[in-house]
Amino acid sequence: MSELLGRRDCIESLRKDLVDLQGAILDVFSRTGPVRFPSWKFPDKLSCNLDMVVLLGQYDFMEGEDSFNQHSHIVLLELMIDR
Repeated sequence: MSELLGRRDCIESLRKDLVDLQGAILDVFSRTGPVRFPSWKFPDKLSCNLDMVVLLGQYDFMEGEDSFNQHSHIVLLELMIDR
C-alpha cells in the first residue's frame, strides 16, 4: 500500500473528492448555516473557516518531489477526515 503514497493519480483523486465534499458541505451550510466546531486538522481554527482553495493549492502534486508528495497525500487524507 505504501507504493501508492504520493502518486499523482492518488493525489488528484483525493483533491477531486475534497472539492466534491466541500461542495456538499457548502450546500448544507446554505440551508442550516455553518457548523462552528474546531477543525480536527487545525484545532486553532473553526472547521467552517478553513480556506480549502488555499489548502488545495498548497498541497498539490509536484513532479520529482517524492517526500513533499507523500506529505501532501497524508495532509489531503487528513483534510478528508476534517471535513
